[in-house]
Amino acid sequence: MSALAKSAAERDDPRTTVRIAATPDQTWALDADYLHARLDVLKKLGAHYANRIWLLDMVSDIMLVAGVISTFFIAWWTCIPLVGLACLQRISNRRMAGELAGRAAQESTDAFLYLYNSGVLWLERPTSPPEDRLRHLLSR
Repeated sequence: MSALAKSAAERDDPRTTVRIAATPDQTWALDADYLHARLDVLKKLGAHYANRIWLLDMVSDIMLVAGVISTFFIAWWTCIPLVGLACLQRISNRRMAGELAGRAAQESTDAFLYLYNSGVLWLERPTSPPEDRLRHLLSR
């Protein structure tokens, strides 16, 4: 696969990624969807991370059920905002899982190595070349 095809495939990837800027020339990315689906990976970084995501997911599920039940008891249109809020909450929970893991990776070398070895964390190329020409030549 050529470099151009690989970069085009990465842009079409629907995964939620959280980026961590280590230096101006280096950006790390975390797969937030995988972390949200596998809370045992977050639990190894800290039990409170997994518990927080689990609790917020439960709140999202309760809003979803309340939206469906409110359709029967209040009005048909009440499910629309509640289901919308539940979906937005679930999306923000995914992003939060990635941000929590990114914060843990920045604070601890062991957490960084664990995430990197499990395939959740990877190095991305910078989106724009460095401003300094000498630095650009030395970074190759």
